[in-house]
Amino acid sequence: MTWLPLCAAILLISSAASAAAAPLSVPERTAVLGLLRQAPEPPAALDGPLGSDDLVAELLAYGEREAGRIKRPTQVNRLWTLGPASRDIPAEWATAQAQGAVEAWIAGLSPADPRYGHLVAARRTYAAKVAAGGWPTLSSGVLRPGDVGPQIEVLRARLAAEGFEALADPAAAVDAPARSPIVYDTALEAVVRRYQSLRGLEPDGVVGPATLSALNVSAQGRLAQIDANLERWRWLPRPLPASRIEADVGAARAAVFMEGVRVLDMRIIVGAPATKTPMFASQIETVVFNPPWNVPASIANGEILPRAARDPGYLARNNFTYRDGRLQQRPGPTNSLGQVKFDMPSPFGVYLHDTPGRTAFARPVRTLSHGCMRLEKPRELATLLLASQGWTRETVDGAIAQGQTRRVDLATRVPVLVVYSTAFVNEAGLHLLADPYGWDAQLTAALQSQVLAQLDRDMAPPQSECASSAG
Repeated sequence: MTWLPLCAAILLISSAASAAAAPLSVPERTAVLGLLRQAPEPPAALDGPLGSDDLVAELLAYGEREAGRIKRPTQVNRLWTLGPASRDIPAEWATAQAQGAVEAWIAGLSPADPRYGHLVAARRTYAAKVAAGGWPTLSSGVLRPGDVGPQIEVLRARLAAEGFEALADPAAAVDAPARSPIVYDTALEAVVRRYQSLRGLEPDGVVGPATLSALNVSAQGRLAQIDANLERWRWLPRPLPASRIEADVGAARAAVFMEGVRVLDMRIIVGAPATKTPMFASQIETVVFNPPWNVPASIANGEILPRAARDPGYLARNNFTYRDGRLQQRPGPTNSLGQVKFDMPSPFGVYLHDTPGRTAFARPVRTLSHGCMRLEKPRELATLLLASQGWTRETVDGAIAQGQTRRVDLATRVPVLVVYSTAFVNEAGLHLLADPYGWDAQLTAALQSQVLAQLDRDMAPPQSECASSAG
């Protein structure tokens, strides 16, 4: 009689429950259940509901991790008001056992959205890269197409280590069948451009300071970045509302889902590092056409009034006036809120709105606002939100053209999730973006602190009894 199947199950779950491990994959869950079914009746030392107290403890630790390790994100950062729902994992486990639904319970511990699963798969890839020793570091200096030198070979190796292969240049193959690795040719330029586009950089094909900085983030650093984003995924509602707006501050993009289908994507402008856009959940209540802008006192006193003191005609030219003792900008195409605003309750006083500054959407980095989110496609969003109330794009345009402030309440309020993603997978590949607010680093530190505290509480290895049970 052997206890190896049971020990293997314990070790597998223990690995998945550790701080840096990815969630159990479907094959791994199947393996765990299969090993459990193969295990004989345990001795008294290992007795438990499924044959091992150790295994149950590891399953519960895994469940707690997948439910979100940071139970109250606002204790780490007051702007992180998205947080995991309160769950009683031991009670869920007991219910699953009683109902014979252990497999379904384990499978349902992780977020069900495919995007989470794609990021988990990417995590496994990067964990392997870390285990293999990571990748080389590039020295400082600008590299451009046409450059020649040994640093080009290092660039090729660095890109290849992360899966960005530079294939031979077909045009050059006629004259030089064996491509020299020290030439920055057009094939390498194409790879650099793709790398830049997946790192939130200007895809200009030039390895300048920003690209060099991204390339020199270590494999361990990228793995930690992915882990931070997986943790934030665990804070989101389960299931996600079928109809919703996701405003992603880290990626500076927004998406609209209707009945589970993504129907609109757009770029957005988010808060500058000094005036961060928080993470929170809310709901759109009202669409406001031709809104006035009631200028916050901090902006009025810190920016607008000092500018007006230097330029006495500034307020009149930009349609500012005083209303009830407060500075207000009248509605119009030059209004800072644009011509459409989307009201939603928030403890931070931020919302979604249009903007007259359209050129800023072309920038790769769009952390420019005072905290509110400016939309690339506000009219399209208004049309979608009001479609069930009989509105069309023509009626939206008509309401704006009238020039009068008009508030239209939504018959059905639409949930909004304001999230922060710096690592995600889409059809283009794995995006690993800059961390404009330093929130990845802050969350990584919080997770590590929690892990160290847990290690202090649990010094004994959970598999101690397995080590001597091979007979």
